[in-house]
Amino acid sequence: MLAAAWFTLPLGFSILLFAYLGEVSDWLRSHGTSGAAVGALAFAVAAGVGLLPTYAQAVLMGWVFGTALGSGVSVAGYVGGAVIGWTFSRLVAGDAVRRAIDGHPKWGVVRAALVDAKPLRTGFLVALLRFPPNSPFAFTNLVLAATGVRFVPMIAGSIAGMLPRTVFACWIGAQGAATGAKDLADLMKKQGPTAVVVGIVLLVVALAVMQRIGTRALRAAGLQ
Repeated sequence: MLAAAWFTLPLGFSILLFAYLGEVSDWLRSHGTSGAAVGALAFAVAAGVGLLPTYAQAVLMGWVFGTALGSGVSVAGYVGGAVIGWTFSRLVAGDAVRRAIDGHPKWGVVRAALVDAKPLRTGFLVALLRFPPNSPFAFTNLVLAATGVRFVPMIAGSIAGMLPRTVFACWIGAQGAATGAKDLADLMKKQGPTAVVVGIVLLVVALAVMQRIGTRALRAAGLQ
């Protein structure tokens, strides 16, 4: 149920964000010097509980604060969102999913190769999952927590993987505000299908890397 909600809710609420762009922007600006802190907190909560996608929020932050400050606000927001989402997912899922996976010989070996590996490699795999612009943030938090990814590799991988796309999204937002696009929906339409295609390619690459690691682990264990 949680996975289904986190696949559908962000899209629905992003439409509301687009519809009320002017009001949301004015609300953030009305906080003056504390607007950035308010934006980061709102970003963290909305992303952490699976209400808004990080990419749309990063575009909004770039729209309101510009590329540099908007990127800083967005990074703080998605780090906070990762902490909230991972912690909440751990409380909900517990160890049930991990135990179910480990109960199957092959699945357990693959999970251990991906999740129980050295922190550097686990962080790298998390970064690969986070890098595509269409990677579902809240659902990924659920998967990482339920399969037993530890906190530090999750945070490090999330920061590294999401930084490039976040800065790009803030730049898009800042450019859109400067060129006079009427709202975020109009701006996203002007982007065309490029971001979607790039995201799919990067996601396929990430899955291919993980499949290769899993296959090698199965062979080493004599299960393939």
